[in-house]
Amino acid sequence: MLLGLTESTPAKWGIMTPQHMVEHLDYFNEVALGNITVALLTPEEKLEKYQDSLYNYRKMPQNFSLGLLRKGETEDLRYDSLAKAKSAFLTSLRAVEEAYKENPDFRAFNPTFGHLGRYEWGLYCHKHFHHHFEQFGLLA
Repeated sequence: MLLGLTESTPAKWGIMTPQHMVEHLDYFNEVALGNITVALLTPEEKLEKYQDSLYNYRKMPQNFSLGLLRKGETEDLRYDSLAKAKSAFLTSLRAVEEAYKENPDFRAFNPTFGHLGRYEWGLYCHKHFHHHFEQFGLLA
């Protein structure tokens, strides 16, 4: 999917550039690995309901805003180019997969869904990646 993404790929909604989107996905992989520490945003009493939402086919809403991120403006870019951001994203995604392979009890952290086992992590990635790949016309 990322091969079709260039610096000039327009977003169908939102304020992210292609590089912002790729860095956004990389950021959540780094959070999952514990390399970036963030707080759980979902109240404990609602966590099970939020996790259950990973099992439905409902798409994430366009312009969904997470309290962790800046409102109405993009985050600062961390990489010099889209190519470097893509490489970092793929590296961090592989690192999460390796963490599950090396330790079947590994639980990736997400600020909305809490700690996720391998299957739930896959459901989360499917929803999150699909959302952003649709945002940039990489999926219909």
